[in-house]
Amino acid sequence: MSAQFSLDALPYVDKQIDEPGVRTQVDKLIASEMKRMPKPRDPATLFPDIELFKDNEMIQQELDRVRRGKPMEPALDMTRYQLEPPTQPSDATSSAAAATTTGAETITPSASEELPEGRATWLKAIENANSQLEHQEQRIINLELVQKFGSNAWNVHNYQLEYDLSLSRKAVDEKKTEVIELNKLRKRDQLEVAESLQRLEAKWAEMISSTLQVEVASGSLEVELAQLKAYEAQLSKELGVPLAQPQQQ
Repeated sequence: MSAQFSLDALPYVDKQIDEPGVRTQVDKLIASEMKRMPKPRDPATLFPDIELFKDNEMIQQELDRVRRGKPMEPALDMTRYQLEPPTQPSDATSSAAAATTTGAETITPSASEELPEGRATWLKAIENANSQLEHQEQRIINLELVQKFGSNAWNVHNYQLEYDLSLSRKAVDEKKTEVIELNKLRKRDQLEVAESLQRLEAKWAEMISSTLQVEVASGSLEVELAQLKAYEAQLSKELGVPLAQPQQQ
């Protein structure tokens, strides 16, 4: 069977809270009640542990590597983001340059270009330069797109944020209005019955006072009756006259 509670709080009528010491006592009762309330759970324990990407072995291995703090193997190749000139082999730098003549024009290739490893180095450098050039072209295109359409996109995004903000503020204002109207209704209802409550309270106090007066008078009569009975018994004993028995009806 559930406990029955009778809530009779009338904050707009009852003024006992303003009496000395009452507010302190109320605060102590509230603090004592809050100590018995269950403590809020840790937010970390509200949701079960979720194993991310459990079906992807590669991502699982990478997460495990990050968890253990180990470096990436193999490490990221940062040379693709650099534009370095080709390195010449040490044996090629010591070789003499060969001169070839084609008609009236003379071409003097370096010794490293005539070697297979030197040619591969130059081809790799050219490939890297082309990649860097393509990357820069893509960046230029992106910057041009941002310059052309970025401001409008941000304006639309800001408009959406302002619209969402206006909806949130409107919802908050509506809730505040509901709370204010509810408090006004409670105050009006309580003030309407305040006079009747005060009249009934005064009548209750008067009836309690009358009851106490009757109880005091009854107690006095009982004491007086006991004294009279004792006096009657004493007179009967002194005069030798038996006490008269009360007649039973």
